Amino acid sequence: MNVRLSQMMLVITITILLPLSSFGQQNTATDPLQSNEIVASTLGGTKNVHQQGNLFFGGQFGPEDIQTLQNQKITRVITLRTDGEVKWDEEAAIKAANMEFVKIPIRTPESLTDDVFDKVRELLQDKSKATLFHCGSANRVGGVWLPYRVLDEGVDVETALAEAKIIGLKTEFIKESALNYVKRKQAQTPPGEEASVKPGINDKFIDPDLDVDAFVKRFEIESREVFVSRERILAACGIVRGDTVADVGAGTGLFTRMFSTAVGDEGWVYAVDIAPRFIKHINSEASKHKLNNITGVLCAENGINLPPNSADVVFVCDTYHHFEYPKSTLASIKRALKQDGHLILIDFERIEGKSRDWLLGHVRAGKEVFRAEVLDAGFTLVEEIEIDGFEENYFLKFRKN
Repeated sequence: MNVRLSQMMLVITITILLPLSSFGQQNTATDPLQSNEIVASTLGGTKNVHQQGNLFFGGQFGPEDIQTLQNQKITRVITLRTDGEVKWDEEAAIKAANMEFVKIPIRTPESLTDDVFDKVRELLQDKSKATLFHCGSANRVGGVWLPYRVLDEGVDVETALAEAKIIGLKTEFIKESALNYVKRKQAQTPPGEEASVKPGINDKFIDPDLDVDAFVKRFEIESREVFVSRERILAACGIVRGDTVADVGAGTGLFTRMFSTAVGDEGWVYAVDIAPRFIKHINSEASKHKLNNITGVLCAENGINLPPNSADVVFVCDTYHHFEYPKSTLASIKRALKQDGHLILIDFERIEGKSRDWLLGHVRAGKEVFRAEVLDAGFTLVEEIEIDGFEENYFLKFRKN
C-alpha cells in the first residue's frame, strides 16, 4: 500500500474522496473527515463567501459586517492581506469585538513561503473555533487551503484543487506554489525513517494505466480464499453498527462494500489504498450501489493518511506484505485507531518447503515475523481466529495498547 510519492504527483486520474457529484446528497451518516461540503454562503457584505462546517472562506468584509460575524458565532478571523490593502483598522475592530485576529500576509510569490503554508496548516488543525479565513477575493485563501486538505486531511490533489477553485483560487503562481509545497512535503524523508523492506513492490499499483477490471477478476473470484470466506471473515471482525472501519489496502473494494452495510447509516468506512484507479473504482461502485458512507483515501508511502482516533477497526487483508515501510505505516495505523481499537491482519502463511513458490517469492516473511512487528508497534495480540476455508491465509486480531 506504499506509493512512490514523486510519481503520485504525475497521476492525472486521481479520484476524489467523495465524488463532487455527490455533493448535496442526503446521507444519514456524516463523514468525520469532511463533516460538511463546501457551499456558497453569506456574511453580510463579505465577498465570495463559502462555508465548510464552522469554517468560512471569503474575501474582504467591512466594519459593518462584524456584527454578522458575531451572529454566526465566529470567534477567529485569519487574514492573508498585507499592510495597506485594507483602508480601515481591521485588527483593532476584530479585537474590540472580542474575536481572535491572526495575520499571515501574502501578496507576492516571494511571500508565499513554506512557513506560511505551515502556519496555515497549524491554525486549521483547531476545528473547535468558528473561523473566517479571508483575503481580498478568497484567491489566496483557496491556495493555502489546498495543502492543508492534502497533507492533513488525506484528500487527493485533484479534489483539493477543485475545492480551492470553488473557494476562489485563480492565480497561477499561488496554485503552483501550493502544489510544489505539497510535493516537497510528501517527498521529505523524516529523520530516522526506516529503509524500504522491498523496494518496488507497489510499482504496478501506482501505474496510471492500472487495469482495474483485471484485478476485479483476480481478487473477486472463487479461487481466492478470502473471497470464498468473505462472510466468515466479516463475522470474525466483530464489526457493529455505528463503527468506523478503515479498509487499508482496499483494492477493488470487496470488503469496503461489505463493511459499509455492516456499519449502517450510523457508521463510516474509509477505503485506503495507494492506487488512484482503485479509489476511483471504489467511489464509482459506492455511487452505483448508493453506499453513502464510504470515503476513498489515497494514502502516503509510509502512512494511511487518516486523522488520529478516527477508526474503531483497521482491516488489512492480504496487504501487510505490501507495506514497504511497515514501522511507520503501523505507527500511522496506531494513531488512527481509537483507544482500545482493533487491527485485523489477514495475510499469507509463508513456510519454507511447504508454501508454493509464488508465496515464497512474493511475501517477504511469515506470520511470526509480521506478528512480532505489530507487537513491537504497540499492539497486543487478542486472538488468532481459525477461518473455515483458510489454507494459505491466517487471521490475527490485535488491540491498540
